[in-house]
Amino acid sequence: MPTKKSVQKKFPKTNLNLIILGDPGAGKATQAKYFAKKYLMYDFDMGRELTLLRQKSLTTDQIIKKSVDKGFLAPTKIVRDINKKIVLGLPKSKSILFDGHPKMIGEAKLISKYLKETKRSKPLVLYISIPNEEIIKRTHLRKGYSDTKFNRRSDDTISALKNRAKYYRKNIAEVVKFFKSNYTFATINGLGDRITVRKRIQKA
Repeated sequence: MPTKKSVQKKFPKTNLNLIILGDPGAGKATQAKYFAKKYLMYDFDMGRELTLLRQKSLTTDQIIKKSVDKGFLAPTKIVRDINKKIVLGLPKSKSILFDGHPKMIGEAKLISKYLKETKRSKPLVLYISIPNEEIIKRTHLRKGYSDTKFNRRSDDTISALKNRAKYYRKNIAEVVKFFKSNYTFATINGLGDRITVRKRIQKA
């Protein structure tokens, strides 16, 4: 666990870059939308960007669909191109909130590279954590989960959900290790309602 420090004090009014990661069902998107709006950041939601890209190109749509239907993340090249377009394309004055991604170590290193190239401020990284049983409870009780890698399927069993949660955490662990070594990092308890979690983020 990271040393307790005031996240609120690390939220400058300008030039803020924020990465919000977390366990499946932990409420990453909910918190991301709040802070993006509050600090006028670009809400960089990879899922949304992929959807927009699929709507523009039938070929791209088929490529992504084929990958996702097999249970994989979107193709690396497509994800890399989107990261490049957003991080290098946005004016430096526009802060970025990475909403639930990167999920893979290669993508994390690429984003770090682009942030350095554009001389943006180092991001604050938050990880919203919930227990395994809570992951299963939240994902099992609802129709789906927005993260591509953890969409709930009609044939999911509790055992299958546990295995997929384990696989997710195995991949994200490398990303977490990388960010802990390079940026200010804080783990947030994701249990409770969104207001409670939001207050923890501000007071962690």
